[in-house]
Amino acid sequence: MKNQFILLLLLINLAGCTVFRPASRNTDNLSASATDPSSGNKTQPVFIKDISTGSTESKTATGSDLNGNAGKSVKTPAPPLYRAGSSKTILSSEDDDGFNPLQFKFAILTNSPVEELTNIRLLVFMDQWYGTPYHYGGSSRDGIDCSAFASLLLSNVYDANQLPRMSADQYHATRRVSKKNLREGDLVFFHTSGKGHRVTHVGVYLYNNRFVHASIAGVQISDLGEGYYLHHYVGGGRVTDQ
Repeated sequence: MKNQFILLLLLINLAGCTVFRPASRNTDNLSASATDPSSGNKTQPVFIKDISTGSTESKTATGSDLNGNAGKSVKTPAPPLYRAGSSKTILSSEDDDGFNPLQFKFAILTNSPVEELTNIRLLVFMDQWYGTPYHYGGSSRDGIDCSAFASLLLSNVYDANQLPRMSADQYHATRRVSKKNLREGDLVFFHTSGKGHRVTHVGVYLYNNRFVHASIAGVQISDLGEGYYLHHYVGGGRVTDQ
């Protein structure tokens, strides 16, 4: 009986030892916000701020623009519509500065300031004929030669209707003008035979040393300073004082 009593006391003491108790959590380092006030022991989940699981592409589309307008997408204006070679050239489409596509096109082709290209009739005529193939004796969009092109241009753009058909005759029918005094609408003459400097080719002066003509490669814009045209230049001629 005595031995049973001693064994009972031993079991009671062992039950009070910490080795039999589950390890308790250290709550000293937990923040007050992580503890449920109602229980005092249970922790609550803590979320990291400013983290989103949404797509970054949607934010880009609706993010702030350069002026800080949040939620508004920034749209790039579409370039003006232009159809090369069309007889129905669109001239109504203008940019914010009031220039139309043809002015930009020929400003690039002539390396000229766009604001200086103010003769819209000339731009439309060149656009309609640009790239037309060369055909000796021709006078249509199926094929045209240099003198017919020059005659048509002056007639349609400057109302000069008395120009002879052949380039040599056109040279004699115009008033001489020096190269440095050339201006839009003047004729520029060349010799291509290599003998006697007889006029065999003609073009119409534009601006910035450029002229438009029906060459073997078709209707195009060339530079008077280019090697071939520089060495075969005969002179300039003025038909009208436009």
